Amino acid sequence: MPIELEQLEPETCDSCGLCCEGIGSPVLVYQTRSDHIGSHPFRPAGLPQSLIDEIDESFGGLFRGQEPQERCLWFDPKARRCRHYHWRPQICRDYKLGGTACLIRREQEREKQRS
Repeated sequence: MPIELEQLEPETCDSCGLCCEGIGSPVLVYQTRSDHIGSHPFRPAGLPQSLIDEIDESFGGLFRGQEPQERCLWFDPKARRCRHYHWRPQICRDYKLGGTACLIRREQEREKQRS
């Protein structure tokens, strides 16, 4: 009878980034839109202008879901991490390291590598 080992929870996101692939770019919610009155409803205070410009130039008026879905704009595929982790949107902050969604993505990747 095979021994079934318990899946260990990851201790860090370093060199993973699976949650940043195939989801589009959550940072699109930070783009400048003419229909925003007053302060931006999603953009964090102090977001550097260079990052705002990068988002605006990359998405130019697209709505969430219309952007390329391959990976987040801020995901560095070589380092396999967010280039601007400190400024990540709330949806990224809510994605729990070692949570159900995280473990499922990691298991799917292991299965893909075994094939």
